[in-house]
Amino acid sequence: MAFYGTLAGAQAYHEARGNMAWNAGTGTDPQREAALLRASEALDGIYGPRFPGKKATRTQERAWPRVGAVDHCADEPIPENETPPEVETATYALGLAELVTPGSSTPTLTLGRSVKRQKVGNIEREFFSPEEGVSITLESLRPVLTAVEDALRCILTPDTRKGGTFTLDRF
Repeated sequence: MAFYGTLAGAQAYHEARGNMAWNAGTGTDPQREAALLRASEALDGIYGPRFPGKKATRTQERAWPRVGAVDHCADEPIPENETPPEVETATYALGLAELVTPGSSTPTLTLGRSVKRQKVGNIEREFFSPEEGVSITLESLRPVLTAVEDALRCILTPDTRKGGTFTLDRF
């Protein structure tokens, strides 16, 4: 199974940023490769519908390379045989989260009620749910890694669920 980028590229990315966890003594190259594979799969699953163009072939394993893809910031086409460096950068960023906590980019979720308020003394919990007008969707519960969002911002198509504009919420 293929992942975006290379192990050497991930090493250089994390060294440049001082991400010591990438080279922690407990991590092995096979574990790092597995983290990059999980990160690649998560990127395809989460962002694939917003990648411009279409897959070069129907049977290819990853979402990239693509035909008809455009870098929106430069207003230039992305070559049909190229995986953009932005995708590799996003893979490296997400790969670290996957190395530290495997499965963190694709958690198992149970849609339904969410805790609105929780009191510890005398244990009190209050929930809210879709029946109360609060939409709880898979997308609203997915973790957001801003380094990934920032890396991909120029190659993603607008999210029409958000009025067709790019938004990045920071708290």
